[in-house]
Amino acid sequence: MGKAELTYKLFTDHAEFKNEGINASLITDIIDGFEPEHEDFIVLEPSLPLEDSIYLQAATGGEGLDSYIVEVRFVFADESFKHYDYKTTDKGEIIRMFLEYWGAQRLPDLSQWNDITSTFE
Repeated sequence: MGKAELTYKLFTDHAEFKNEGINASLITDIIDGFEPEHEDFIVLEPSLPLEDSIYLQAATGGEGLDSYIVEVRFVFADESFKHYDYKTTDKGEIIRMFLEYWGAQRLPDLSQWNDITSTFE
């Protein structure tokens, strides 16, 4: 599948953006604007699964913690799924993940992520 075939929707706690409204500055500004005392989030959803991934999302850790949670979900042909999370204090790291997912259509390196699928079953 070529890049031109994949479009995105972006959701935050304040707004929704369609493909033509999404750019690197928007993604960067949203994540840079995360405040530990708020329940901020961003969800980036491709029109078709990206290597079986149906979205990438990030949110504040809550309770005034200066940490963030990034999550990715994979749905497979047999309708089973896997869900992973990653915790970080580095907004720049999150921005890079989102720009790669959106711009390069590349998944984050999941080697340091936690499989939390069982929490949804």
